[in-house]
Amino acid sequence: MDKDFVLSLISNKRSKRSLQKAVGPSEIGGCRAQVWHRLFSTRPTNPDTLELAASIGTAFHDWLEKRVERLDPFRERYMTELEVTHDGLMGHVDLYDSVDHEVVDWKTTTKSKLTSKSHPWPSDQQRMQVQLYGYLLTCNDWLVETVTLVGFPKDGNENQIQIHSEPYDPDLALRGIAWLRELETLDTPPEGERPVRFCRDYCQFYDATGEIGCPGGDR
Repeated sequence: MDKDFVLSLISNKRSKRSLQKAVGPSEIGGCRAQVWHRLFSTRPTNPDTLELAASIGTAFHDWLEKRVERLDPFRERYMTELEVTHDGLMGHVDLYDSVDHEVVDWKTTTKSKLTSKSHPWPSDQQRMQVQLYGYLLTCNDWLVETVTLVGFPKDGNENQIQIHSEPYDPDLALRGIAWLRELETLDTPPEGERPVRFCRDYCQFYDATGEIGCPGGDR
């Protein structure tokens, strides 16, 4: 079988989220250089990034969405894939529980990341992300009381699923908004914050020359 055909099957470049133009909550609090280039529409300098992990995550999200819809076909309680926008920020909420007023974000990851002692799960960025989903919902007149992250280990089993819930905290969400607004004021991109080996494989703005994109953060 031709490898190009196989690669076309796993490509994530045409998914709804990958085509999103506005910066989303999942990017806020991450690499400042990457988000700056997104904000200022830098031409991608590294378009052939690796996609399998993202494609597996997208497929798992789609499967969960279908499972929820089978449980609640008339969306009497659960809303899936809610697109919400406010003041230039767009997010796709994985699940909203209209009874418990809870926002849920699914995360596919690994056992080691879910159990790491040096980098506890969820990260501060992930907590900020789900709080931002709550913020976007409240800005669109939805009631939010709780935000939840559910971590699924791709290399594990049901016993290793992690669930983290906390009260909705608009202050944490607003810190994320302030982070984004500060980037919008910069005339030049900040330095990269991730190792070159990561940027080379996963960032569309990686540029070893630094002439257009970002040369990475450990040079």
